[in-house]
Amino acid sequence: MRKPGPQKAIDWKDGKKHKYGRPPESPSQYQGHFTWEKYLKETCAVPAPAHCFKQSYTPPANEFKINMKLEAQDPRNTTSTCIATVVGLTGARLRLRLDGSDNKNDFWRLVDSAEIQPIGNCEKNGGMLQPPLGFRLNASSWPMFLLKTLNGAEMAPIRIFHKEPPSPSQNFFKTGMKLEAVDRKNPHFICPATIGEVRGSEVLITFDGWRGAFDYWCRYDSRDIFPVGWCSLTGDNLQPPGTKGKAASLPSTLHLRIQLGNHEHYQFYAVGLLLFALLVVIPACLVP
Repeated sequence: MRKPGPQKAIDWKDGKKHKYGRPPESPSQYQGHFTWEKYLKETCAVPAPAHCFKQSYTPPANEFKINMKLEAQDPRNTTSTCIATVVGLTGARLRLRLDGSDNKNDFWRLVDSAEIQPIGNCEKNGGMLQPPLGFRLNASSWPMFLLKTLNGAEMAPIRIFHKEPPSPSQNFFKTGMKLEAVDRKNPHFICPATIGEVRGSEVLITFDGWRGAFDYWCRYDSRDIFPVGWCSLTGDNLQPPGTKGKAASLPSTLHLRIQLGNHEHYQFYAVGLLLFALLVVIPACLVP
């Protein structure tokens, strides 16, 4: 799949120029050359203002390097602080792997997340580093494993960590606003999305060009959602709506449902007629 070309940063304060719009049904024409500026005009949509998000107005610099060590909350057991290794970088995000775990449990964090800290922070605050959930070795071997893991390792310096931005004072999102959001089923992707519904402190994230297969609810201050233009500022790769790469990961039955769209009920009607013919009409004709 080709990477989208360079994108023009959108002024997040220009949202008043547009009207709310609904996500497109089949935006495959954007494959490989998606730009927000053109997309917002064609869909008559408004980008969610920057003050809606728990994100820095200026995206933080990512100075981390592959194989650097840091402390991170275990996403499957948030009461535990573990040693993690940077195994991937994209934009302002880090792909992390907990030492003692495997690559099936990798996760992503922003460089200004409060859930990552320099080595030594846990001990400084009176805590103890814990083995990750599903530690592959015997629990009694953890102290020696920890010592071996940190010996000679490159520790991420304190200066490259950033303070987490504050949460918005309330949920300012409105249905129909556009944004960029992490695809939680494929978290290395950030995609164009729409606020599908607002319910108290929760918002429904719907991905443009898809029929609900990847939608999810999250809090308005989730770190997985970003203002329009975020990826162009961080250098991350924003996926175009309805990319073929994501379609390939869909189960075949689900992909068929998407292709059938509003004509799906005709398929069930045809199947019903066929069954009626096989079970009723044909046997009746065979009776002497």
